[in-house]
Amino acid sequence: MRTLLISLLFICICATALAQDAAETITRQSADGIQLVADWHAADSGAPVVLALHMLNSRRSAYEPLLPDLRAAGYAVLNVDMRGHGDSAGERDWPAAIADVGDWLAWLRAHDRVSDVGVALLGASIGANVAIISCAQQDICRGAVALSPGLDYRGTKPESALAEGLAGRAALLVAAHGDSGSANSVRQLFASASADVTARILPGRAHGTRLFDSDYAAASRMLLGWLGEHLPVHDE
Repeated sequence: MRTLLISLLFICICATALAQDAAETITRQSADGIQLVADWHAADSGAPVVLALHMLNSRRSAYEPLLPDLRAAGYAVLNVDMRGHGDSAGERDWPAAIADVGDWLAWLRAHDRVSDVGVALLGASIGANVAIISCAQQDICRGAVALSPGLDYRGTKPESALAEGLAGRAALLVAAHGDSGSANSVRQLFASASADVTARILPGRAHGTRLFDSDYAAASRMLLGWLGEHLPVHDE
């Protein structure tokens, strides 16, 4: 009987953990009528939110290795397929993708899924540029994490956002040394920024979310450390 009770307790604990980890798939229309899709990973009430934006020709699943650690640290996550990628419809239109981020933040507010603690935007490659620019436009965004940003990816230029719109807020800029285009961009963006900017040049050649494939432990520790400083989770 004791063994049976222990087994049932173990099953209940596992079922609870699985329920907590299960994502809610959100499908909604953009302001211009495009179907957009994201996964919502809930956290405790009042938790800060990380909104994740993938690379060009990628999709939201690129962040799956990072999700358990973000969740374990107490963050809610909105993991987005940008328009024209993954399960989201439409053409690849970067000004529209920036507007979509504003719409997603409005959706978070409207559904009481973000508190006064705020949001951080996490982006990779062109998603990094979109994250910086979008964060600068939205007061609820406390800071942006940019993995392998560029000075000009398909017309998205984040330099003025770092110099002006993000003043008084924060950003983490990351690139690999061997990814020379992004590494040089990080150096220039850091030099021109007026925000509280941390810049890191890592070993290797990995780009964007592939930084997690190259050295997951170092990349995730750096990212979670920055989030803990600039968007801390407060226990109730």
